[in-house]
Amino acid sequence: MRKVVGVSVALATVAALAAGCGGGGSGSGSGSSGGLTDVNVGYVAFDDAAVLFLATEKGIFAKHGLKVKLFEAASPTPIVASMVSGQYQFGFVTTPVLINTNLGGQKLKCVSVVDGQVDPNSDSAAFVASAKSGVTNPAQLSGKTIGVVQLSSINLLEAKKIAEDAGAKNEKFVAIPFPQMPQALADGRIQAAVVTSPFLQIALKAGAKPLAYPNSQLFPNGTVYCFGATAKYLSGNAKTAQQFQDAINETTVYAKTHLTEEKATLVKYLKLSAADAQAQEIASNYIPELNVQSISQTQDLMKQQGAIKSTVDPNSLIWTPPSSN
Repeated sequence: MRKVVGVSVALATVAALAAGCGGGGSGSGSGSSGGLTDVNVGYVAFDDAAVLFLATEKGIFAKHGLKVKLFEAASPTPIVASMVSGQYQFGFVTTPVLINTNLGGQKLKCVSVVDGQVDPNSDSAAFVASAKSGVTNPAQLSGKTIGVVQLSSINLLEAKKIAEDAGAKNEKFVAIPFPQMPQALADGRIQAAVVTSPFLQIALKAGAKPLAYPNSQLFPNGTVYCFGATAKYLSGNAKTAQQFQDAINETTVYAKTHLTEEKATLVKYLKLSAADAQAQEIASNYIPELNVQSISQTQDLMKQQGAIKSTVDPNSLIWTPPSSN
């Protein structure tokens, strides 16, 4: 059993965050303000984005010469679209989306971790079944409707593997933003979902039962998401990318010994109470290195499940500063 902390987040928080997804408007791209380089960063609002929030609030981005503006999105796909269009310079992307984007001909690379690698001993996300479903183990998911944040997500990949390894067949997957998942489970619109914190705690409080903890079970010490940028942007902005990478890496290491400060950022960015913010489980080992082997593992699983027909060299998906080449 993985460690997941329950909290008393009100359902009103879900509605507020759902309404806020995609907010923030569009940016004008890289520029400069007061000696700092302006960059726009797209993110998905969940607990593990706390390092990004901390780097902003602690002034670590500014220390590294960046003025960062954050833009919230419901899932990685619109973030990728905004990077391709030049609205965002950096953005949150999961490894399946990273792989699919590159196979589709748009070169996208991981620039930094989000908050380290997956902690093998805890998880901020869980594969849960609703109280109404009667499902108590993954083998009972045959024919059931399962919510995932998007249909090309790491969540779908993981849920499908866990369910089908247990013997389930003919599951139906539907895309639902994280903030809407607890209500969808409670209403019976879906029978199961992969839900991340803080929305996981709402679902658990309403009676949802954990079936598995996909990230930590399938990808311990792995990379399942990163902050990426297009190869086109990186080719002309290596200095800015290095500054961004350095800032995230520094904050990741800092957060490991300053968890109270890190979690306190969730009050502002996830609209949690101070008590609920401190009760969150941020499932990171705080190692600021991208795990290429786990990205390769993800790609193998995608091919095994028929999600892709061809592959890309996992090493080509990682950006390194020119001086390190």
